[in-house]
Amino acid sequence: MAQPLLVTHLSWERVLLHIDIEAVGADPNEFYLTPNNRPFKVLYPVSAEKTGDDQYRLTINITQFNGRRQVPNGTYYVVNGPVPNEYIGRESEFESELEPEYDVAGDIAYYPLERILELDDASRSFLYNNNRSSYAVNFAVSDNEDAPGFIIRTYAFARGGAKPSGFRARTSSKLKKRWTKLKRKTLKRVYKAGQSFRKDDGNRILFASEARPNMQGNLKAVHDRMVERGLKEQFEFDYSFRTQHSATRQNALALAWKVGRANTVLIDDYFAILMDIGDRKSQRIIQLWHAGSGFKSVGFSRFGNYGSPKFNNAHRKYTYAICGSQHLRDVYSEVFGMERESIISTGLPRIDYFLEEGRADNVSKVFASDYPAAVGKRKILFAPTFRGRGAGDAHYDYSQFDFDKLYEAMGNDSVVLFRQHHFIVDPAPIPDEYTDRLIDVSAFPDSNDLLLISDLLVTDYSSIVYEYSLLERPIVLFAYDLELYSATRGMHKDYRVAAPGPVAENFDQFLALINDRHLDAGATEEYMHENFDFADTHNSDRVIDNLILGTPTPEGSIEQTWQTSQ
Repeated sequence: MAQPLLVTHLSWERVLLHIDIEAVGADPNEFYLTPNNRPFKVLYPVSAEKTGDDQYRLTINITQFNGRRQVPNGTYYVVNGPVPNEYIGRESEFESELEPEYDVAGDIAYYPLERILELDDASRSFLYNNNRSSYAVNFAVSDNEDAPGFIIRTYAFARGGAKPSGFRARTSSKLKKRWTKLKRKTLKRVYKAGQSFRKDDGNRILFASEARPNMQGNLKAVHDRMVERGLKEQFEFDYSFRTQHSATRQNALALAWKVGRANTVLIDDYFAILMDIGDRKSQRIIQLWHAGSGFKSVGFSRFGNYGSPKFNNAHRKYTYAICGSQHLRDVYSEVFGMERESIISTGLPRIDYFLEEGRADNVSKVFASDYPAAVGKRKILFAPTFRGRGAGDAHYDYSQFDFDKLYEAMGNDSVVLFRQHHFIVDPAPIPDEYTDRLIDVSAFPDSNDLLLISDLLVTDYSSIVYEYSLLERPIVLFAYDLELYSATRGMHKDYRVAAPGPVAENFDQFLALINDRHLDAGATEEYMHENFDFADTHNSDRVIDNLILGTPTPEGSIEQTWQTSQ
């Protein structure tokens, strides 16, 4: 039997599996995965792009395949269409005993036997859940000698943790598990109790964060704009703001009650409680993600790497999430493990404050009052991301710094402003005798405001470059641990290629770059044009009009209704 589909290459890009296929003599409309024991009876659509004459690239996100789930455990063929729509994702009406020729619905892709050893190299095993779970993706061929069908095998494995050795330890472990189970069950009950008071056509909005002690950033921008537009009279506002340090059992139950009552839930960071409560279909759970576009892999882009999420993750519970451009929709879809259609490019609401007319002048006056030692000097903002798994162990390695050299290099006309990531509690270890040129500005209320008064930004893998690129000023990247960070955290793109400025990989390079008064901002401008569909002060309006008052289209496009709603 002729087989026109040939697998020519396999490659991985984080959680994305790319399968290059040559389709000679075929004109496939669609591609699918189909179980090898029920070929063409169950069909899962696969994204495909035509890359040349008879050439196609199939892309499978293994963490987000048939809906917001991983590729199910099983063994699959790759097949082409056309296939009737009613057959997709369920049992078809083909008779099982028919043993149909594959050209009834399409063809099975095959793999050349002379390259069979390459399949082992392409196989992957993704460890997660503290190395207690693994998701394997392996490749093989069927035993059909005339046309060895290309096979994909997927399987999730798990093992239990080490059992405590003593009686007291075993008893403590059992009690802890029971207590955790009871807490989760109680949260669900409180949520359902709140849900019983929710009106289907209600207008209650919950503004909530589990990472900040008060309303900031995108949440504050949307909230304040709704108030400006008089929408607080139309909606009932509710609030919940907790951090790892302020979370208690009591306020967790209060949060579950508020989430249950809300018709719309607006959040701005990871929201762990959604693992147990929340319903993205009966409520609108909208992620106003706090970050723009950085470099490091987060969420499901880190699957199988350091800090990997589990398959069942709070990110999958969002109804919608926002981003800054059409270009970023695929990035956020991968990160959150949700379909591209639910990622809406409204722009980030907090940009409205950032670009507000007169804001830079006002910020300069406040900053001058708080930090008089920096007045009239060239300001270099040093704002790196944290190292570690999260808020619990966040840190930055200042042993990379030679504070003596840095102080001397600043001379009398420059200062370095140190701004720690909000996860890091301890201040930067600036020697007391150097605080006139090396200034800790962690107490300044808003990081974005610091960007407005800075002449040069120094960071590493942080998304702080996102807003700063709008100013079209130079950026320096100090990535002393680039190789290790890339290997353990992963990157969306080649860091050196995508960086919006020159990269320093050691302190001496860093020092030379920040002393260069003629740094080019060309890479910053290129980054800005790629990541912003809107460089205006109407981002909050787009969120309000399209996600709160309206519903976005399946294509993720939005309407510019703000012009008539101010």
